[in-house]
Amino acid sequence: MRLSFTLCLLAATCAAAAEPVCSPRDHGARADGVTNDRSAIQRAIDACAKAGGGIVVLSGGDFLSGSLELRSNITLRILPGATLTGSRSLEDYSPPHLISMKGVENAALDGGGRIHASGDAWRRDRSDHPYLLGLRPRPSPSVEIADSRGIRVENVSIRETPGWGIHILRSDDVVIRGVSLISHLRGPNTDGIDIDSSRNVRVADCYIEGGDDAIVLKTPRRPGAEPRALENITITNCVMTSTSNCFKIGTESASDFKNIAITNCVMYKLPHAFRAPISGIAIETVDGGTIDGLVASNITMRDVGTPIFIRLGNRGRGMQTPRPGTLRNVSISNVVATGSLVTSSITGLPGHRVQRVSLDSINISMKGGETKPVSMDVPELADHYPEAWMFGTLPAHGLYARHVEGLTLRNVQLHWEAEDVRPAMVLDDVWGAAIDGFQTATAAGDAALIRLHNAGEALIRGAWTPAGAKALLEVTGPESRDIQLGENLLRGAKPAILGPGAPATALLP
Repeated sequence: MRLSFTLCLLAATCAAAAEPVCSPRDHGARADGVTNDRSAIQRAIDACAKAGGGIVVLSGGDFLSGSLELRSNITLRILPGATLTGSRSLEDYSPPHLISMKGVENAALDGGGRIHASGDAWRRDRSDHPYLLGLRPRPSPSVEIADSRGIRVENVSIRETPGWGIHILRSDDVVIRGVSLISHLRGPNTDGIDIDSSRNVRVADCYIEGGDDAIVLKTPRRPGAEPRALENITITNCVMTSTSNCFKIGTESASDFKNIAITNCVMYKLPHAFRAPISGIAIETVDGGTIDGLVASNITMRDVGTPIFIRLGNRGRGMQTPRPGTLRNVSISNVVATGSLVTSSITGLPGHRVQRVSLDSINISMKGGETKPVSMDVPELADHYPEAWMFGTLPAHGLYARHVEGLTLRNVQLHWEAEDVRPAMVLDDVWGAAIDGFQTATAAGDAALIRLHNAGEALIRGAWTPAGAKALLEVTGPESRDIQLGENLLRGAKPAILGPGAPATALLP
């Protein structure tokens, strides 16, 4: 046993010795927070790279720096008690990032220390806007990972980014774990993590707070290059707060998004934030790309504007002839949202339906408070920028779906805090809907709990209606047909009523 232990210890020691450790202090770094240590740190990085790779260690001080470029097989390790502080002079940033990994393999940023990106140096108050701060020219993103493979960013704290925090561009096999990323809530474009045209990216155990999207996936169209797909992405065990969206796919969506999972995450509004996050989960393709294969599960939200926003639009940025893409195979389950402000929505376009969406075990509590019915005449806004509030006040208080094919709603609960006369749910041009186990504890006015308009091939069963509800279902529109009800707990409510334009044959016996 003693011999085995000794051999293991020797093996570990030899492995550690094989990886050189370089100190920027050996190259002239002062770590006093005043002297610009950029050249010294870069010399340490380059010396380690020349030796075949190793660890560049920042310890015990404040290292002021401009742009640092990591090389292949290099780990930049910022130890607890050490800070890498971004220079406040733009001339110190070429390329325009505090840390960049471009065209490298097997590089890492870790150590448990702190990065302060000096975002306050690049912002100014705006007299014309009560919320957002203006910008001077700035270095952004703070951490740029481009055209690289086998990258880790782990156990670091990143503060005060001037723009995006971490950008992952056209890269493969990237891990972001245990990162705390906090930016100004009024700072424009202070995204947390942007995953862009990349593959096999894992984000886990992160805390993200900022003034733009906390985690956003995108596939832009860039001049002179074909859009590249984004695929095989996992996000888990993260806490997010934002004055924009917490988790978002899009808006830039020129290519495809495939095989994406977000699980076990918390989203909320900070008490001192000037507004709530716009959306908790926003899924958007508006530039011709396809979203195919998304799973979101085990999500809690508190005081988030809109829990779920799913949008197939036709902005067509960079396209000579804009055309809608495709949005299909989305599964969202085990979501609890309280204090929500804006109706969740799933919307496609005429002739271009969102396909195969499943919402399972969803519990949403809305602020409510609408005292008058809202028109079903909701504008299409096909080429508009997609945002949860884009349609104004919607005719349902909980969920509005339009131009959808294959919608499964299982164990969905929709409630309001202040009396709201709108239906809980409106499905307009939705075909192949299966609603099983719908519940609401609140009903007001004369509206049915669910309205189907020009919709059909639908099954509603296992619904629980609250006391005082007039009807479970109202069917309107001349195209409605093949609607079946069964085994619903009505408590005196009518099972269904035929509204304006609905044919007498819309309901199956």
